[in-house]
Amino acid sequence: MNVPDCPENWEYMWEGYSFVMHTDAGADGAGQSLSSPGSCLKDFRSRPFIECHGHGRCNYYTTAYSYWMATIEKDKMFKKPVPQTLKAGDLRSRISRCVVCMRKPRKMLPLDGPQQSSNTGIGVGL
Repeated sequence: MNVPDCPENWEYMWEGYSFVMHTDAGADGAGQSLSSPGSCLKDFRSRPFIECHGHGRCNYYTTAYSYWMATIEKDKMFKKPVPQTLKAGDLRSRISRCVVCMRKPRKMLPLDGPQQSSNTGIGVGL
């Protein structure tokens, strides 16, 4: 499966799997914006979260579900999806991959070269 490249002038940070949201018992759920680095999890786990209640107590609930972006073949992109059952070892083959990138800082160059400011004694570019 292909992992996207970072755009020009952006620096690679990590690659992962495209996480959308999770739910638990009832109608509660939470997720991340797909433009957030938090939606690109380095490791894939079908249930990536445990719930902690404080006082050092955490629980893993079997009722929890997680939702991930799925891959789709280009020729099937705008067609009705076909239901598919995946076995435990085959889940990663259908989860969309992502990459987190950080914009490289711009190098600031003075327009006319450094000049002495009479007020501060610091070189500035005008």
